[in-house]
Parts: sequence; structure tokens; C-alpha cells
Amino acid sequence: MRPLLVVPPLFGTEIYDDEIGFLWGRFGQLYGGPPIATLDRLRGRPLGVLRYIPLLFGIKYDLLASLERALCGAGYRVGETLHYFGYDWRMPVVGHGVALAAEVRRIAAACGEEIDVLGLSNGGPIIRAAYAADAALPIARVVTSGGAHTGCIETLACFDAGFQFAPLGRTVTPQQFMACPGGLDSMPGPGASRFFPDDAGYDLYDVDTWRRLRMSVFRHNPDDPVWIDAVGKRLAGVRELWRVLETAPAPRRLICICGIGLPTQVRVAVRDGRAQLPGEGRTAALPPEALTDGDGTIDTAGASAWTGADPEIVRIPVTRHRDTVRTPAAFAAILGALR
Repeated sequence: MRPLLVVPPLFGTEIYDDEIGFLWGRFGQLYGGPPIATLDRLRGRPLGVLRYIPLLFGIKYDLLASLERALCGAGYRVGETLHYFGYDWRMPVVGHGVALAAEVRRIAAACGEEIDVLGLSNGGPIIRAAYAADAALPIARVVTSGGAHTGCIETLACFDAGFQFAPLGRTVTPQQFMACPGGLDSMPGPGASRFFPDDAGYDLYDVDTWRRLRMSVFRHNPDDPVWIDAVGKRLAGVRELWRVLETAPAPRRLICICGIGLPTQVRVAVRDGRAQLPGEGRTAALPPEALTDGDGTIDTAGASAWTGADPEIVRIPVTRHRDTVRTPAAFAAILGALR
């Protein structure tokens, strides 16, 4: 069995600070705790990959545990033929790509053979960034499931209104997300029209568009100089990321598992001068022109896009984007792609 390196999705790695403890990875962070980031300081470091979050009464919220059981049931062995790439999901993808390329070479050298790599959701662009850093990686096969290869509007939705990780839990604010240096890295790439209607001169990579539409940190004050500067820098960083990703050669073999069956927002609808970004599962009020089929977060085309690649595409029905990582249908598709 060829060794496998798994690149987890966003929030799939614990974040720990020596002074204040966990910033992410335990039950308490679902309902309270310190911010994941602030503009003046980014506390904490990545610890271990997050197989599950322990809840009350012994209940566990699954993240990677079920996938690991499926992989081990198929014969993989943790630490021998099954490895994980933990990373600080708050930081830029370009840096993760460099680190991942080094980890691929380390594991391949230790095993004496090429390896397979599995990217889950945000893990897809990180693998692509690794190829941009090292075009001759010893990888036999790349598999992605729900890969955000062209970014997604859902990122903008989280940045616009914040995100609640659990029912009645705390909301991670737009300010916390924007304070993450790599927080915007999974937004759609530049170039394509991302608005409906698209005749108003909007540019997703222009901070003035964010101010004009009162998006994210500009919801209440579009003239805040601190956030104008910060958002401008974030957008410039994402533009550079997509330039780097376009230089990445295609893998010899690429299999993309794509969730289907859900309306997925692919364009920012503008109504009465405000952006409509309702988020996954709340798209009923959006115009049909802003939607396409996908997994609720990433459309099929976006989950299989890699410049120069001719991917094998596997479609699975889902009820949410996370089903591409945590359901029997996803496990069967992943194991089938790795055979």
C-alpha cells in the first residue's frame, strides 16, 4: 500500500497558546474563549490534527476520526502508511505549500517511494501551492474531496456576517476572520465576474467595492482607515496567491471528488446597494443567476479546477459541504480513488 499524506480542511488542526491554552480544538471554543486572531497579535501555534471535538457526556463532534477509521479499515496504518499535515489555517496558503512540499519529500525519502496525497476542502489549494513550490514532487496521485480549487463565495459569507460553529454557540466575527493573515485565501480568484448584476463596476479585489457594498468589517463603518489598510493588504495577498497557484504544474494523476445536489452560490448578488451573502443552506432568496449545482459551498467546476490538469471527476450526493469529508459516500469515493 502506497503511503498516504492527508491535508486536513480549515479548522482541522488544533491551535494552542502556551499562556492561554487552546484557541481552537476543545468544546469551550465552540461557545466562548479568546478570539482566533486580532490585528495587533496572532497568538498560538498549530498542535495536532483534529480528529474530533469532545462535547459533553462523552459525545464527540467528528472531524477526521471517521475518515481515519475508514482508511485504517482499508489497511492504512497511522504513522506508517497514513500521515497528516497539520497547519495553522489562519496563515497564508503559499507558506503552507512550501511546508507541505518539504513534508512530502521527507515522507517519500523515509518510505523509499512516491506517495499519494489527499486534500480535504482547503487542503486542495494547499496541495496546488506545494506543486508551485516544487514542481517535481514525488507524488503518484493527488486526490481531493470538496477541494476549494477556485475558492468559494462561502468564504465571503463568513467574512460578511461571521460564523457560528455550534447551535447557540459563539459567533466568530468578521473582524477575527479578517485579522487572520491567510483568512481570505479561499475567496474566489480574480478575473471572472463574481457579481449579479455585473454591470455596476464591482471588483472583488478592490477594497472600495467592499466599502461600497458594506461588506464584512465595513458593514457599519466604510471609512475606518485601519480596516481599509488591512483589507487592502489581505486582497493584495490573495491576488499574489492566485498568481502563484497558476504556476503550479498539474499532477500526473488527479482525482477530484465533488459534492452535488445543492444550490451553491457562485456570484455575489447585489440588491439595493448591498451584497447578498446568506451562506450555505440559506440561498432561497438569491436569484437563480447567482447559483449553480454543488455541495452548498463549492460548485462542481470549482471542486475540479486545476490549470492544465485533466482530472478524473467523482460526483457524490451531499446534504452539506462537510459531507465530502465525513460520510460513507465520501469514504467510499476516497478509497476508490486511492486503489
